[in-house]
Amino acid sequence: MIATALMAALLLTSCQTNAEYQAAVDQDLDARLARFNGSTMSAFMVQSGLTPVGAYPVGSGRVFVIDGPQIHVTLAATHVTPAVTRTSACRLLVTTAHAGGENTADDWEIVGIQRSGPCNSLRI
Repeated sequence: MIATALMAALLLTSCQTNAEYQAAVDQDLDARLARFNGSTMSAFMVQSGLTPVGAYPVGSGRVFVIDGPQIHVTLAATHVTPAVTRTSACRLLVTTAHAGGENTADDWEIVGIQRSGPCNSLRI
């Protein structure tokens, strides 16, 4: 009886909910993205393999928009509904400050990165 209760308690403490798992994945990704703070856009592009699709000016510098690879999710068909496929992509907003010089990728220093969408598959 005590052994069964002890085993149940151990199983419950070692279980991880989906929310806890996703929080750990998000924390890991945020840490990997934060390591680029202080580096240039040029270094970011070389190390990540990602290139901006656009940029816009902000008061402190420029924000570069990067769209990650598309992810396709398909819901299987049922006897009532057809299969449905949804496509989405990770989007990174890379906030930079002008570090002097020209307007090349070497002249913009990363001060922060915000992400949205399915970014778990980024290989950064």
